[in-house]
Amino acid sequence: MEKQLDLVGIGECLAELSHLGNGNYQLGYSGDILNALAAAGRLGLKTGLITAIGDDPFLVGLKEILDRENIDLSCAPVIKDKPNGVYFVYVNETGGPSFHFLRKNSAACEAFTAQSITELINYARSAKALLFSSIPLAVMHERERIFELLRAIKGETIIAFDLNVRRALWSDLAELISVFSILAPLVDILFVTDEDDAILFGNRSPQDALADYQRRGFKQVVIRRGGAPTLVGADGEHFDVPVPRVSNIVDTTGAGDVFNAGYIAAMLRHHPAFECAAMGNAAAAVSVETRGGMASGVTIDKVEKLYRPLVKWGTFHGPARHS
Repeated sequence: MEKQLDLVGIGECLAELSHLGNGNYQLGYSGDILNALAAAGRLGLKTGLITAIGDDPFLVGLKEILDRENIDLSCAPVIKDKPNGVYFVYVNETGGPSFHFLRKNSAACEAFTAQSITELINYARSAKALLFSSIPLAVMHERERIFELLRAIKGETIIAFDLNVRRALWSDLAELISVFSILAPLVDILFVTDEDDAILFGNRSPQDALADYQRRGFKQVVIRRGGAPTLVGADGEHFDVPVPRVSNIVDTTGAGDVFNAGYIAAMLRHHPAFECAAMGNAAAAVSVETRGGMASGVTIDKVEKLYRPLVKWGTFHGPARHS
């Protein structure tokens, strides 16, 4: 099939209320996959979203954002009498961000029941890459239809999976771990954070985590570690990729989503895994300098400025190898 899009995502659209202090909140729109698609668009990719959108007071603003970000909505119907999910971002007692979600029975839950699975498969096939996370596996009805889509496009579209664990969405985390046996043969790239891994498996070294995911059958594994070097396992090697330092950190919300966009953007330009991770790290570093998960401050020029020193380091000194 001829590829019409670079990247399609499966995910939800959320109204985002960010606490500004003194009881005031700033309204925005977000969602892990939505954040990644917006960033991917700013990095030159043509994007589309598989979801369902609620018919509520947030609809007009959400549609404006999606149109502005040039995200194709051919497979994102508006569902009457269903709300969009909402989440609040506020500062906790340690000074870090905390989140409170209201997403039960949102329109996004109906994404795979309100649309023909054949139509969704053909749409995913029209893209060079597909990105999803564990969130739609938890909140969208008819999970097996997601697996059916993945099986249908395997080998035709690159499949990227962000573990992105949300403990509250799973009554038993063992259920999430159990789907690894289904996903591993289908997924081309696994994105995971050290925090995700600790939630599922407790404290262990990044190297042990990487080895475990590879034993489970995931071929290419990328472990994001905040300000520490990103650990990548690909093509029989594993190596660290440094993270740029930024002085003006405003909001880390969505930085991992933007990393995924940078990684995939470089991958679709046929860069090796080290350079893909460098692009992801650079994009994430740019994103934390502006507020909100949609990474409004990300531009190709800003990302390139941080990316090129990382690639030069890799070219002249070689990525740090682990035996």
